[in-house]
Amino acid sequence: MTREQLLRTIPYVVVAFLVTMAVLLRYYVYGNSLMLPLDQRRISHLTAPAATYLDTATFQVRTGVPMTETVSLYGDPVAGDARTAVWVEFSSLETGYGQRIDYHERRTAFDRHTGLTVDCCDAYIDQDTAVRQTGLAFRLPYGAEPRGYPIFDTVLKRQVTLRYEGEETVEGLPTYRYSYTVGPAKVEDLPDQMPGKVLGLPAWKLVSVARYVRITRTMWVEPESGLPVRTREQRQDTLRTPDQVDRLVSFQADLTTEPGDVDAQVGEAAGFRRWAIMIRDVFPVVCLVLALVVIPVAVAVRLRRRPKAEGSAPAQDEQEVPGHDLADAG
Repeated sequence: MTREQLLRTIPYVVVAFLVTMAVLLRYYVYGNSLMLPLDQRRISHLTAPAATYLDTATFQVRTGVPMTETVSLYGDPVAGDARTAVWVEFSSLETGYGQRIDYHERRTAFDRHTGLTVDCCDAYIDQDTAVRQTGLAFRLPYGAEPRGYPIFDTVLKRQVTLRYEGEETVEGLPTYRYSYTVGPAKVEDLPDQMPGKVLGLPAWKLVSVARYVRITRTMWVEPESGLPVRTREQRQDTLRTPDQVDRLVSFQADLTTEPGDVDAQVGEAAGFRRWAIMIRDVFPVVCLVLALVVIPVAVAVRLRRRPKAEGSAPAQDEQEVPGHDLADAG
């Protein structure tokens, strides 16, 4: 390849490279990165400064008690594969004095692209393997949209609808606010009968009761990452007798993600948001704009005439004519 040919080819190679990079960044690099990880290690805390609960050791209702819910989330990479991830979640609700009020444990398999649960991999809720988990498992998918989503509630052990409510800013980060309210719904029959006095009934009675729960859960989600950066859980548990009368509020709290965890989750979500916008939107556009700039250069170089070659043709013709005349003269 001559130097002239190389110079004419280089602009076309640059254009092809820029267009290819734009397509790869938008559809391959960005698209293949939207997979929830097999491994996961995350601990978050929701706190309530003043909660109410029934102390089952003394059957006294205590009020104004600080409460913390610690949610620990771990991945099981060995159990997952290219399409499915398996995470295990432990949720412990304790008073500020270290007394455990409630505890839930779940093992859930889910699609790594959509976040929707998959019925496999020894899933369970509180050791109950018969519960079929449906809907979203732990979080919203990448690129969350302003619409409703099905999600599984571990306290109620059933799917509920997470409704979109609007846009809000959390620590300077744009988020979508989602919420659902469910209940009162029966979650269990207590194994032991309770003294009637505790329930406002005759003291000599032992009464069977069931626990009913009403929950309003609100999540502020950064849409690019699908990460909830703040969660609020308003919950009330009541004890209901067989005559379907709520006799006692056994738990009531307004729990919200503690500020330190909000800051950490905002930082993580903001980092992903910046990366997604650059890879999906900014860099591909820059590549295409540069390609449009190079295309006229490529065309101009291609059409440019070679002065040296054009100047040598007439000289050749002039040399041939005299030679032809001499031959004729001979």
